Amino acid sequence: MARYPVAFAAVALVVASSAHAADTASGAFNAPKAGTIAVSHAAAYTVPDQRDARSSVTEILLADVPINRTELQAAFDPHMVAINLDALRGHNYVLVWVRPDGSASMNATFSKTMTQYLNDTNGGLSVTWTARTPSRLEGRISSSAPLKTFDGETYTVDLKFGVDLPAAPAGQRVAAGGGEPGRALTAFLAAVQQKNWTAIKAGSSTRALGLFDHDYNTPAENASDVADLINAWIGGTKLKVTGGVVTGDVAVLEVESELFPGQLSLSRVEMVRTPAGWKFNQATRAGLLR
Repeated sequence: MARYPVAFAAVALVVASSAHAADTASGAFNAPKAGTIAVSHAAAYTVPDQRDARSSVTEILLADVPINRTELQAAFDPHMVAINLDALRGHNYVLVWVRPDGSASMNATFSKTMTQYLNDTNGGLSVTWTARTPSRLEGRISSSAPLKTFDGETYTVDLKFGVDLPAAPAGQRVAAGGGEPGRALTAFLAAVQQKNWTAIKAGSSTRALGLFDHDYNTPAENASDVADLINAWIGGTKLKVTGGVVTGDVAVLEVESELFPGQLSLSRVEMVRTPAGWKFNQATRAGLLR
């Protein structure tokens, strides 16, 4: 059951430079009805901004168990990897999202019941920064007084963290259409739309085939299942590749689609170069577009 706040407050920003240590976390989120989430470990990585998927934000995972920062920062979809980490199984955790202007939002999750408490720096939380640079964030997100959910339940927040940020992605930008990997993606999507299993297989990487090809299905059933998956990741009308980045043998393409009239969505699609050409590897829905 999700919990939502009702109070409003301003954000406090202090930017300073400082020497830093490893990723650190301390403090707690406390909701008398649900319990306390005390944190001692942190990791930061970059994710699309759910308010406008063309932009990026820093997501910080705070937990009471060690977190492999390298694994998350290298992941194609680090948010999904983070919330499904084996190390977090059965553990409560807090996610903090930091935007370029220094504002922040938070989601405290109790894993047993999946109860979530969401709030931000326009809704009762304040954030104070002691370091906010392209490579490091050190700060505190807190509530000056108990906050309330819509049903009147109270909770408090006092979390400190210091995290190293991933370097900006290297690679060569590609123009609208996506170049060679974009043309391969277009052919793959046409095969999916036609439910042509032979062409789907030919356009898929080894990794993707491991997800798509099930020997207990007929070819037609496999093709239909792939169509459902691709629709969830990239589906909509008026699909177009608007750009992307190629790094070595990996291309991450940005694909816009119209989910319904007037509402655009952005997906990220990873293509990999093989001796037989560019192949579809994986995809995720990044978020909505303004």
